[in-house]
Amino acid sequence: MASVPHSLSHYIVFSYHKNHQELVFKVYQYLKGQNLPVWIDVEDGVNKDQYNSVREKITGLVCFMTPMYESSQRCQQDVEFAKNEGIPIIACRILRNWKPSGWLNKVTSDLLIIDLRDINDKNFEDKVQKLQQKLNWLLDTGRNSPVMSQSSVTDPSMLGDRSIVYKEPSTLPPKNKSSINHQKKHPVKYRMLPTTCRLYLSNVMTCSHEYILINANNHLHLFDKNLRLIRSNNDVRIAEIDLRDLCWCPNLNNFIILTRKQIYLMNPLTCKLSLIENFKSNDRLEEYVSCCCSDEKLYLVTCQLSTKTYFFHDYNLPTFRFCRKLRIRDLIGTSLLIQNGLFNKYEIEDLISIRYFQQKAAIIMRIASNWYIYIFSLHELPVLVKEYQLDGRSRMAILNPSTQWIVFKDYLANEFIQVNIDLKNNETDQSVDFVKGCIDFDAHLHSVALFGPSNLVLLIDNALILYKN
Repeated sequence: MASVPHSLSHYIVFSYHKNHQELVFKVYQYLKGQNLPVWIDVEDGVNKDQYNSVREKITGLVCFMTPMYESSQRCQQDVEFAKNEGIPIIACRILRNWKPSGWLNKVTSDLLIIDLRDINDKNFEDKVQKLQQKLNWLLDTGRNSPVMSQSSVTDPSMLGDRSIVYKEPSTLPPKNKSSINHQKKHPVKYRMLPTTCRLYLSNVMTCSHEYILINANNHLHLFDKNLRLIRSNNDVRIAEIDLRDLCWCPNLNNFIILTRKQIYLMNPLTCKLSLIENFKSNDRLEEYVSCCCSDEKLYLVTCQLSTKTYFFHDYNLPTFRFCRKLRIRDLIGTSLLIQNGLFNKYEIEDLISIRYFQQKAAIIMRIASNWYIYIFSLHELPVLVKEYQLDGRSRMAILNPSTQWIVFKDYLANEFIQVNIDLKNNETDQSVDFVKGCIDFDAHLHSVALFGPSNLVLLIDNALILYKN
C-alpha cells in the first residue's frame, strides 16, 4: 500500500501483486492524469507508521485480483485491514479464466467487479473509465457509502459495467429491423443475491407490481422494489428439478407456484404456501408443465407422460372452477410440415411454457426438432393465429406494451432477443420485427421478468439487475 501527504483529505490506495506492477502503474498514471487522488507504493513510498497515521483519510482500496494476489500474505493484510476499518473495497479482475476463492472470494463476492481482463492499448481507456466512474462516485459520497460497502448499487453512473446492449442481428430473417437497434440500456439498480439464494438457482422468475419471486436453495424467496430480500418460505421445500413455473395472479393477489404434481398459492405478505386442493391429481403419469393468468382465468398446460401428449386447461378465477381441457396438437390444426419430401402431422416433442397477453396465449414448444412460439386466440375455442420459429429451447417474458416480448434461452447464455409481435397480419409466417440483445459484461442470464409497468428485472449470475424497459 501507499501513503499520501497529510494535506489531502481523501485518497484511493492501490493494492496489487508486484508481478502486475506494470499494468497497475499504467492505470495509476491514467487516473492521476484525471486529477484523482490515487496512490501506489512504487511511486509514493509508505511505511506502517505513516499509513496508520493517515488511515482515516483513505476513501477506498482498489485491489487488482490475480492468483498471485490471492496467495500473497501482504495483499491479504491490505484487504482485511480495509474491511475491518470499514473502507470500501473496489475489486478489479485482470486475468481471464480465473475467479477468486478462499479468503478473497469471501471479501469480494458481494462486490461489483471491474473487468480489466484482456486490457490492451486499444481498449485501455474504455476499461479504465469504468473504474474511474466508481472512484468519482466514491469520492463524492465518502468512505461510509453503503453502496460500496454492501451489495446494493443504485446510482446509474456506477452501473455502466452492468449494461445490456441491443444490436443488429447477424442474420436478417425479419422484414423490418427494430428502432431499438444499437441502443445501450444502463441499469438503475443492482444487488447481489444473499448467499442463501445462490445455490440451485432456478431460471424461473416472476414479478408483481411490488415483488420479485425467485426459487433458490430449494426454497422460494421474495424481493422488494429495491431488490432487497424481504422474506423466504422455509417451510415447504421446492426442488429446482420439481419447479415448473411461477406466475402472479392479480385476481387473488397471490403468486401461483406450479410444481410437477402440485399447485400452491403464496401470499406475498407472509410468504406462506397453501396447497390448492382442486388440482390434486391421482394420475401418476400426468404432470404440470406451465401456467399463466388473466384477470379472470387460470391457464395450465399438462403432459400425459405415457403418450407424450400435452393438454391446455382453463379454470375460472377466483373459484378455480374447471372449464375445459383440450389437446394442444388439435389446436394447431391440420397443417402439415414437409420433411424429406414427406408430409408429417405436427407432433409436439417438448413444451416449455405458456404466457397470456391480450386475450391470447403464447406457447413455446418443439416440433420436428425445431422450437416455435405458437400464438392462440382465446376468445372462444383457441385458434392458432401466429407461429414464429426460434433458434433453440427458450422462455419468454411479455413486456409493456404486451406485443413486445423478450425471448431468452432456457439455459445459461448471454444473449436474448426482443420481439415486436405483429398480430394484425394473420399469416403464420416469419415476418417478425426483432433485435438481438446481449449482456455487456462477463455474466450469464438466468431469467427475465417485467416488474411494474415499465421496469425489467434480469436475474444474471448471482445478482438481480433492474433496467428501464
